Amino acid sequence: MIIQVGHLNGEVRTYNLADQSTASELMNVLNSELACEVQLVQSGELVNASSILAGDRIYYVTVDAEGGKKKKKKKKNFAKPKKKKHRHRKVKLATLKLYNVDNKGVVQRSHKQCPQCPQGVYMAKHFDRHYCGTCHQTFRMDEATIKANLEAIKKQQAAKAAAAAAAAPAGGAADKGAAGGKKGKKK
Repeated sequence: MIIQVGHLNGEVRTYNLADQSTASELMNVLNSELACEVQLVQSGELVNASSILAGDRIYYVTVDAEGGKKKKKKKKNFAKPKKKKHRHRKVKLATLKLYNVDNKGVVQRSHKQCPQCPQGVYMAKHFDRHYCGTCHQTFRMDEATIKANLEAIKKQQAAKAAAAAAAAPAGGAADKGAAGGKKGKKK
């Protein structure tokens, strides 16, 4: 019996098989010829391996191909650690920092109010300038004020360093290592 088979490249070949031969026999012939696992399709449906072939039909070859998978990417080695995102911390009663109260009970503003923005918008107070975050207006301070502010900042940093040194244990880090204690905070 002559059976017509449509191959993957579009050409139709004929195969001479015995009468009453099954689809598995034709698949074995095609597997050895194409060197891969094949299936037969006839009129849009897969042909069962145990079904008997008919000579008046054309059978088409299909191959199971893996598709849809993404190419595996090489793992990147980063030289620097991840940058931590800035998280805004809410300060309770932050508006109280914008005002000072005298001994007489008079309320004074500690920050300068922006002249361009509506009332209630205060300028940030840096060591060398006043800056409005809304309209981006900047007022520079004079040199004497800048020097005085820098000296005050240095005094504050020295005081913090002295307080941290006083709070640290007298032995330092060398005693911790010799004792063999755990590192880190206690819970």
